[in-house]
Amino acid sequence: MAYSKINGQITMKQTTAKAQAKTISKTTGRVKGTWGGRRPGAGRKPLCDKAMTETATVRLSVEQVTSFRALGGAIWFRDVLNQAMAADPKLASGVSKPDGLIPVKVKTHVKVPSGYSAVQAGFPSPAEQYQGESIDFNDLLITNAASTFVLKAKGESMIEAGIDEGDLLVVDRSVTEKPGDIVIMQVNNEFTVKRFMKKRGKIYLHPENSSGLYDDIFPGDGDEWVCFGVVKHVIKSIG
Repeated sequence: MAYSKINGQITMKQTTAKAQAKTISKTTGRVKGTWGGRRPGAGRKPLCDKAMTETATVRLSVEQVTSFRALGGAIWFRDVLNQAMAADPKLASGVSKPDGLIPVKVKTHVKVPSGYSAVQAGFPSPAEQYQGESIDFNDLLITNAASTFVLKAKGESMIEAGIDEGDLLVVDRSVTEKPGDIVIMQVNNEFTVKRFMKKRGKIYLHPENSSGLYDDIFPGDGDEWVCFGVVKHVIKSIG
């Protein structure tokens, strides 16, 4: 979601491709308008008008290849990309990204035993070891691999939310932020991690540090905020 403040009024604009794809023509890749009729040669050209000079190679399973062909193969795939790029121009133009952004690539699946029903301060019973289901950390940490990224936390403004300097933040861009979420917010040209809050209809970013060194951040006139993603997990080392 993008937020802008002009003359004291905050406006919101959906920035996710999922929310905007409903207004995209499946046949042309153009945004459907509600004004006037069609005019030959008018309007923005669909993205597929551009020369296709690049080739991408993707490994698929036998079942995926069957589905790919049944859906229309390369024509279907290009149409899906055109719709996503038309709904979210940042995909085509190159959206601003926080420094150190690392995309998640799920290459392996490793399951570890879930040994104990609860964490104990004493000695666990040997009979309880390795009982229960195994845990795959990909399944635990990642809901949508294509929209999941990892960032390294910097600073101390969120230490009371459990986020310390150097922690790894697992960020999901497919999730729409809601009040109370910890988000990566682009405030004009800078990125920050804060808790997204809303009170009496006004949005703001709240630090989780009671030292008094960090203040709440409110939109100023002319400011533009764009939510890059929602922090879903924090990975830290305690050793």
